[in-house]
Amino acid sequence: MKKYSCVYNSSENEFNFHHSITAPPPNPAIHIHDCYEIYYFLSGDVTYYIEGQTYQLKPNDLLIINNRELHRPLFNSDQPYERITIHFRPEYVSFFQTSEYSLLSYFEKRKLGHYNKGAAEEVLEYGIDRYFDQIEHYVKEDAAESPIMIRTLFVQMLIRLSKIFTYTKNIVFKASEYDKKIAAILDYINTHLHEKITLNMLEQIFFVNKYYLCHIFKKNTGFTVMEYVTYKRIMKAKELLALKTPVIETCHTVGFNDYSNFYKVFKKIVGTSPRNFMQK
Repeated sequence: MKKYSCVYNSSENEFNFHHSITAPPPNPAIHIHDCYEIYYFLSGDVTYYIEGQTYQLKPNDLLIINNRELHRPLFNSDQPYERITIHFRPEYVSFFQTSEYSLLSYFEKRKLGHYNKGAAEEVLEYGIDRYFDQIEHYVKEDAAESPIMIRTLFVQMLIRLSKIFTYTKNIVFKASEYDKKIAAILDYINTHLHEKITLNMLEQIFFVNKYYLCHIFKKNTGFTVMEYVTYKRIMKAKELLALKTPVIETCHTVGFNDYSNFYKVFKKIVGTSPRNFMQK
């Protein structure tokens, strides 16, 4: 299969553009970014899980994902997989923010796992596809003016996207069945990360057999219950450490009673120790 890759990183490492065509990667892991993501799907057979919502994608569908949303693609066949991803930090467009207009409200003010998808029809209607083409043109050209053109085109893209996610129908795009009980469980987990959370507790609180709970949770989110809990705790730990919260205090605040276990899990997911993360 022909492979293609086009990559650009801004000099400040605040903006990354990646267009690729590959075979579907085996067993993609749950992941989360410490930046915002725009995911433009071009071809393949992919179901995308984001915080309990399931999105079956078709060409030219677009997803927006913030830095608090766990997500994972599921590949339903071995069709070639083509997508464009943009990862960026808010600082990259902060100069263009005003008190009257926010470029990023639709990233930041959504309920987790909701309003992630812009349908292909709207993406094409608002010309979002053309911005991807123009940005890629300047990525390839690599001229002196390319960084300026890439940033200004991206700001224009964000404004156009706001018309899809803020000013139009503004509905939740449901790709498949979404169990309301799962939504309640997700909300509970996210507000009780500091407490002990077990399957037995969830069974009692939500009046559902824990084995059935595991089944519907995996079906709706793509994650096991404890995978989700663990990743969410580490995300919260990263927030606290970035605020210089002492490591031991952070450990207990996010529901770990044993520091050695917290250390091992944090390092496995983040790639560095809690102390090193805080120092950086």
